[in-house]
Amino acid sequence: MVINALDELKNVQITDDTVLTIGTFDGVHRGHQKIISSVVNIAKANNYLAGCITFKENPREILRPENTFHYLVSVDERCKLLESLGLDIVVPLTFDRGLANVNAEDFVKLLLDNLNLKHLIVGPDFALGYKRAGTISVLTEIGERLGFQVESLEGYANNSDRVSSSLIRSVIMKEGDVALASKMLGRKYSITATVEKGHQRGEQIGYRTANLKIPIKRALPLDGVYITSTTIDSITYESVTNVGDNPTFGDKVISVETYILDFNDIIYGKMIKVEFHERLRDEVKFKSPEKLSDQISIDVENTKVYFANNSN
Repeated sequence: MVINALDELKNVQITDDTVLTIGTFDGVHRGHQKIISSVVNIAKANNYLAGCITFKENPREILRPENTFHYLVSVDERCKLLESLGLDIVVPLTFDRGLANVNAEDFVKLLLDNLNLKHLIVGPDFALGYKRAGTISVLTEIGERLGFQVESLEGYANNSDRVSSSLIRSVIMKEGDVALASKMLGRKYSITATVEKGHQRGEQIGYRTANLKIPIKRALPLDGVYITSTTIDSITYESVTNVGDNPTFGDKVISVETYILDFNDIIYGKMIKVEFHERLRDEVKFKSPEKLSDQISIDVENTKVYFANNSN
């Protein structure tokens, strides 16, 4: 039996008054954090519950299926990040065409009936309902009739650019500027994934790497070599990570491989977290595996210098 978005929402039953925000919240970046902070503060001030509805799928992915969509974090990671900000309620909601065809007032009535909405906080460009007709002004008018308040907050800006998930994806995927992405996220850009067997060329080049099983539709940095840190079983190690198709060996599939400094354990099947600090260089095709090994040794030394200079 397929559960659609409206059924998911009807299955939520909150009797306490709530302050809510609604959106995809991919990445849970600083702009999202600003909204969530306001939700939590208003909830505390009024003895409400602080809640968030997060769409599992970005609406654009469903409404424009011809376009490939990539995500900064998985749904599970997103929910954990949202919960860590002090929310009492996080409702992951499927976005499907059935939900897209619901008009704004009917959707809001579901929030009133099932989540006891009293205060809705959203970003400046927010709109919901069929053809995005539920703009902030429309929602404000509905709120005046049905008994809830609507508040719009300005986004968070990094220099002159307003932080958004799409901007962060572009910075990561097109520029490989993971340091800038981390500033906009408010934490290091990272990938959490299971280690799987790769081509096992470590013995050949003298650097055994952890090959990550990348989640489908995950936003990956531009091909290149990055200074990273890798957490395994709550212990964090310095590391160097290659993103790309390994042109020296003629691979055709993009992979993410991490060389973990001062670490030799076998970790196939383990879930690890790789945090990206800075981009070191482009991915290059070397004339031989030996030349690649020589370059990796340089990458490792540069990584050690980076962490020596950025120990805090």
